[in-house]
Amino acid sequence: MTHLQRTIEDLVNKYQGEKPLSGTLLIARNYDVIFEKAYGEASIQLRVPNTPETKFHIASLTKMFTAAAALKLHGEGRVSLNHHPGLYLPELERLHPETTIHHLLSNTSGLSDIYAVPHLRHEISKLAYDNRDFLSYLGEQKQPYPPGKRWKYSSTGFLMVAYILEKVTGQTFERLLKEMFLEPLGMKDTGQDNPRVINKNRAYGHTIVDGEYRNADNDKLSDLDQIPGELYSTARDLNQWCNAMLKGDVLAEHLSDKMFTPYGLVDFDPALTYGYGWFLDMGRNRRLIGGGTPGFRSEIFQYPEHKLHIIMLWNNETINFHELFWRINEALLH
Repeated sequence: MTHLQRTIEDLVNKYQGEKPLSGTLLIARNYDVIFEKAYGEASIQLRVPNTPETKFHIASLTKMFTAAAALKLHGEGRVSLNHHPGLYLPELERLHPETTIHHLLSNTSGLSDIYAVPHLRHEISKLAYDNRDFLSYLGEQKQPYPPGKRWKYSSTGFLMVAYILEKVTGQTFERLLKEMFLEPLGMKDTGQDNPRVINKNRAYGHTIVDGEYRNADNDKLSDLDQIPGELYSTARDLNQWCNAMLKGDVLAEHLSDKMFTPYGLVDFDPALTYGYGWFLDMGRNRRLIGGGTPGFRSEIFQYPEHKLHIIMLWNNETINFHELFWRINEALLH
């Protein structure tokens, strides 16, 4: 074990002693894994430990796959970032006439976040009862702001883009991601997550209520089967993805540049801007992407100049992964 590895392990163990971890942590530099360890349990009630092979719901980390697929099809001339979404799907024709796919990917569309809809689970149940489809429901969501006027985090736009990708390719979102990225990169433990499907090595999500661990609820959209939903993955698979991005194996350079160009100032952190799916900390030459849903938290921090990335996948929604990141960050960049 190197001095750096011992330092990281000491820092994480100290944190683990203060605030118990549950999940996996992987750190890679120059395409080599320098730290990898699993903590806690994939299922507390069954006493099943987490391992490096454990699969986690990765929530909004899915956005980086959606953005990469859209950019790849844009490079092939099959999707234009400057087109109105309604040109691909009539259900989206009601969007503001100046709305483009670029706005959807950069969170500058003015759309409200679907997860902010009051009583969303009830709304989803009503859709099934009324025999209405989710895409049409998305197309009816309000745009409080005109496109391009301000940045606001919204999963709505990324869901719309995923539907567009399905329409253009004639494939399901899961199938097109497998053919485009997952299979060529050997990411065998990544796919569309459905918590009701038996998925070997998939962790349960946990939370804490009144000081006691509980099994968390599923994602609010998990009852919808026929949608381009969020993914599950492992830290090892995501390491493959991060390495491929750094090597240019995911996107050609001119398309990758589009993903990591700042398009809007983040409203909750003045130090951050936003590209396509990724938050950009230009002052530190760092980019990050995170995800959260009941029971799960996930984050990737990447320093492209150092070919360094930190992948955190947790199945306890109470873990403060940013606090842990800052504890180990200085040692990594020293």
